[in-house]
Amino acid sequence: MFRRFWRDVILGTIFIISLMLFIGSVSAFKVFDIFDPIGDAFEDMEFTDIYFSQLLDDPIADENVVLVNIGLESRAGIAMMIDSISQHNPAVIGVDSFFDFPKEDTLGDMMLMDALSRVENLIMVTKVLYNPDTEKLDSVHTSWPWFTFNAEPAFANLITDAQVQEDLKMCRSFNPTLTTTDSTTHTAFAVKLASYLAPEKAQAFIDRGNEEEVINYRGNVIDFGATKFGNKYYALDVGDVFGSNYIPEIIEGKVVIFCFLGEVLGDRENFEDKFFTPLNDVYIGRAFPDMYGGVIHANIVSMILNENYIFYLKDWQKIAVAVLILFLNIMAFSWIYKKLPKWYDGITKVIQLIEFVGIIYLMIYFMDIFSMKLDLTYLLFAVALSGDGLEVFYGVVKNSLSKEGRKELFKVSRL
Repeated sequence: MFRRFWRDVILGTIFIISLMLFIGSVSAFKVFDIFDPIGDAFEDMEFTDIYFSQLLDDPIADENVVLVNIGLESRAGIAMMIDSISQHNPAVIGVDSFFDFPKEDTLGDMMLMDALSRVENLIMVTKVLYNPDTEKLDSVHTSWPWFTFNAEPAFANLITDAQVQEDLKMCRSFNPTLTTTDSTTHTAFAVKLASYLAPEKAQAFIDRGNEEEVINYRGNVIDFGATKFGNKYYALDVGDVFGSNYIPEIIEGKVVIFCFLGEVLGDRENFEDKFFTPLNDVYIGRAFPDMYGGVIHANIVSMILNENYIFYLKDWQKIAVAVLILFLNIMAFSWIYKKLPKWYDGITKVIQLIEFVGIIYLMIYFMDIFSMKLDLTYLLFAVALSGDGLEVFYGVVKNSLSKEGRKELFKVSRL
C-alpha cells in the first residue's frame, strides 16, 4: 500500500508536468484569452510592478546624472546647447538621438559637427538591428559619419514586447552587451556612460555575465504624477541651457545625457521614445507611458554606479522550485483524494488559494528585502494545475490503465 502510494505520487507528478508542457506548447490555447477581459488588463503586469509602483521607499536623488532636453531644437540649436554644457567639464556627454543624414541646413550640420568634435568624452547612440530573415543581429545603425568621428558608439536598444513604435512598450530590462554576426561585442549606452565615472563598477556589472539585466528603477524627471518618484535627476530644458539657468557645479564631473524629454519638460502628450515602466502609478490597465528613453538610461547608470542590482533565479532554479512544490502538492492531494474523497475539491481549492497568495507575497517580499526578482511563473502554473490535474490522473489516466477501470467503463458504455 505504501509503495503504491509513492508510485502514484511520482506518476501523478510526471502527468502534471506533461500537461504543463503540452499546454505551454500549444499556442492555440491563447484563443481562450478572448473570454478573459480581466486578463487583458493584467497581461502586461508583473507582480513585482506592485513593488516599484506602490511599495518602493523614496530613493535618494542621483546627482551623478544630468539630463538635457533637446526638445524640437534644430541641429544648430543642439550644437549651441552642447557647446554651453561641455564648457563646464562633464565627465562624459552621451547623445541619445540619431542624426541620420545631412540636411538642407548645411550651416546647422556644420555647427553640430563642430560642437561634437570639441567634446572631450563623447558617446553617441547606435541601434543593433535584428534581421527577421536570418533571426540574427547582423548590423548596426549609426548617425551620419560626419557626426560620429569623435564619438564612441554604444547601443540604445531596450527590451520591450513591442513590435512597432505604436505598440505598448513596457521596459523592465536591457542587455548589457550584444554580439553581432561578425563576432563584434557592442556595449549598452548606459554601461558605457557609467564607465567614465566608475570603470571598475561598469566592468564588474558586465562580469556578472547576465545576458539580460532587470533595471532597478530609481525615479523619473518632472512627470506631473505619472510615476511615484519624479525629480530624481537634474533635468535642464532648452530654455534653461540657453538662459544659463543652472549652476556649473551640477555639470562638472557628471554624466550628461542629451535626449528627447518632450517639447518641454513635463510633456505628457508626446509619446515619441516614451515607455511604460514598473514605476507607472497605474500598474494595471495602463493608459499613458511614463518615462522617456533617456531617463531609462539614466536609471541604468544609477544602478551601476550604486551597485544596486536586481538578482533573479536562473531557469533551472525556477524549474527546480516548481517541481519540488508540485511534488509536495501531489503528495498532499493524493492523501486527501484517498482518505477524504468527499472533501477533495474543497480542501485542495483552499490550499491552492493559500499557495497563490503566499507565492505573490514572497515575490514582493524578496524584491523589497533582497532586491531579488522571483519569477515564479512555472510554480504558479504548477499550483494551478495540481488539484484538477491530479483528479484527471486518478479518475481517467489511472483507471484507463487498470483492468477493473476499463471493464467498468466498457460495461457502462454497453448499457
